[in-house]
Amino acid sequence: MQKIPRPKKFFFLLLFLFAGGIALWGALRFFAPEPSEKPQAVVTPETPAPPPEELKVISGKISKGQSLSAALRLQGLPADMVEAISRHLKPILNLRRMNPGDSYEARLTSEGKFRGFSYQSSPIDLYRITVEPSGEWNARKLDIPVDKCWALVSGEITSSLFETMDKLGEKDQLTLDFAEIFAWEIDFRTELQPGDRFQIVVEKYYVGDSFAKYGRILFAEFKGQAKSLQAIYYQPAKGSADYFTEKGDSLRKAFLRSPLKFTRISSGYSKSRLHPILGENRPHLGVDYAASVGTPVWAIADGTVASAGWNGGYGKHVVLKHVRGYQSMYGHLSRISPGVKKGKSIRQKQIIGYVGSTGLSTGPHLDFRLTKSGVYRNPLKEISPRAPSLTPAQLPHFHQAVAPLLQWARNPEQLKLKKEATISSNDLKN
Repeated sequence: MQKIPRPKKFFFLLLFLFAGGIALWGALRFFAPEPSEKPQAVVTPETPAPPPEELKVISGKISKGQSLSAALRLQGLPADMVEAISRHLKPILNLRRMNPGDSYEARLTSEGKFRGFSYQSSPIDLYRITVEPSGEWNARKLDIPVDKCWALVSGEITSSLFETMDKLGEKDQLTLDFAEIFAWEIDFRTELQPGDRFQIVVEKYYVGDSFAKYGRILFAEFKGQAKSLQAIYYQPAKGSADYFTEKGDSLRKAFLRSPLKFTRISSGYSKSRLHPILGENRPHLGVDYAASVGTPVWAIADGTVASAGWNGGYGKHVVLKHVRGYQSMYGHLSRISPGVKKGKSIRQKQIIGYVGSTGLSTGPHLDFRLTKSGVYRNPLKEISPRAPSLTPAQLPHFHQAVAPLLQWARNPEQLKLKKEATISSNDLKN
């Protein structure tokens, strides 16, 4: 048998491998699936989500003198649910200070199960109770962005300060705060005249376009026929913030101008007047302030209680002892504040009692008297010592700190509202 030469063997081997490769490639092409026949991924259909739970919403507003618990019970909520709502809100909300008009909303299932609660007392005071997946209740005060602005309020008195503020669209709180700043200098009920003017720069807080609350009065000016007054809010590096004049003099004095806010004088100081009950001329060595029963009566100065209780024709009566031999007396009270007892220390503006008509009185009023070393003084004319002014060392920083405020307040071309910052509602003090 003739042997095949080695080179030819190698040639036939390559030919065989080449032919086999072509055959294998063809077979693979023949049996391979077409592109349109690529296997599709198996999709498992999703389980449809359960329909949203239908909730019953119970909402309302707090009525005058009503507690939250009483309001919710009146709506038919179970006693145990009302108790749980109050218990969870108590750490973050003063339940004793419910205001008429505050709104609330409870959310329950059709079976009556609790799903949530909200309570709102102002645009920036919103409290909410939610139910976690675990079933635990979570109560919190919502954090709301608030715009802090400077606002300019100015006007001319026509009849009263309250009425003028109302016409400007301002609330009573601003009127009271403004009057309190000048409480050592003027009684706005008795010493105000038509044509008197005022200007105020006050912090206002807004949620969007909605007014939320007032902040501090930064600047106040009163130009009256009898006197002109000025107050600038300033926080010294050491000591408490207070109001000063542009020269750095304190507005605070030893005695307040009046023991009441906004009351009219029904009977002035006189050494002889016809007593309204006894019908005979008797000296009236004080000032009668007409006011409704329950109006708070403040101490005009720091002092100590010399006596507190019933005192004949004065009815329920409080006497305070002050420095420099002064004593102040408050008569015909409807009641005396708890803790106002002989020997107790009293702070200026602390409420010591409430206006009434006890003793020899024809109607609700405060009989206010002032003595010095046992001699009666006219409270409306008594000159009161002033608190210390800023020191010469404090004045440069004071003038530098208040300059931007005064420049803005006295520019007639300015906007009435100037945005200062956006802050968190939870950073605001109540």
